[in-house]
Amino acid sequence: MFSIIMPVYNGERFIDAAIKSVFSQTETDWELIVVDDGSSDGTPDLLKKYDSSDKVRIITQKNQGAAAARNRGASEAKGTHFAFLDADDVWNDNHLSVIKELILKYPSAGLYATFAKIELKNGNIVSECAYFNGRETDVCLDDFFEEYNRDRSVKLFQMSTTCILREAFWKAGGFPVGCAMGEDLELSLRVAAYYPTALSAKCTAVYKAVNSTASKDRSFDAEWRFFDTVKALYADEEIPSGKRKNLERTMAWFTMRRCRHYIIDGQKRKAWRAFFETDRTAVANRDLAVNLLLLILPCSLARRIFAVRWRGKA
Repeated sequence: MFSIIMPVYNGERFIDAAIKSVFSQTETDWELIVVDDGSSDGTPDLLKKYDSSDKVRIITQKNQGAAAARNRGASEAKGTHFAFLDADDVWNDNHLSVIKELILKYPSAGLYATFAKIELKNGNIVSECAYFNGRETDVCLDDFFEEYNRDRSVKLFQMSTTCILREAFWKAGGFPVGCAMGEDLELSLRVAAYYPTALSAKCTAVYKAVNSTASKDRSFDAEWRFFDTVKALYADEEIPSGKRKNLERTMAWFTMRRCRHYIIDGQKRKAWRAFFETDRTAVANRDLAVNLLLLILPCSLARRIFAVRWRGKA
């Protein structure tokens, strides 16, 4: 059974559409756990109409953030797999069926994900998955990091199209609480460290960036605490040595992003430190050269370059 975990905070404008998309699923073996994370709008009243459904459970807690809300839902879940749907996104009616196909085809995987059509805040729509151009329509990666270092477009999934094996979720420690940004990415990387990752090119959801509360000017948290906690994974001999090395290479690339974000924040000292801490054998010479140039430029000019070239990518 799928346990669908949906955190919501002040989502009265869109949560009804999200819940209706769950009820429209062609796969019917599921439970929906909605965690109201201290909403102060009409969300609680809207959720009351679902109280009578034996497939829906409503949990109310004081506001603690999306990570804590998802963890609370997971702690109450009964299913073998946890599927996540944010209250401002919607699933196509085939979403759980496609995930089920992946599970049956790749039972050893710990994380399963599909593609979501992305409706950007500027009105543009991303409707194709670049990673699968010229490839089969699904893939199972024993070493996600090796593939990510080769082709960054493999990170195709949103949290709302991600499903995680119950045991894998808890082995990875659940969502890290207290992150300003990146708790979903951290969990995905932790699961990928211990389990294969199965991906499908099929579009099974719509991610509405217009509803997102994420900052328009940030694609990354320079203070992402995973930079510190990942060190325990480097030393974990349960993870194959080759995969650990590939994870280190992945994190070296993230350190390049960290350097750039420190620069646009005007924190040159931290940016220089990130630059010198980077394993230079693990990143392209071009990335090193670009970051060095940005470090030399005035922060105001670096910000303008970032706004034109790297926003949403750096």
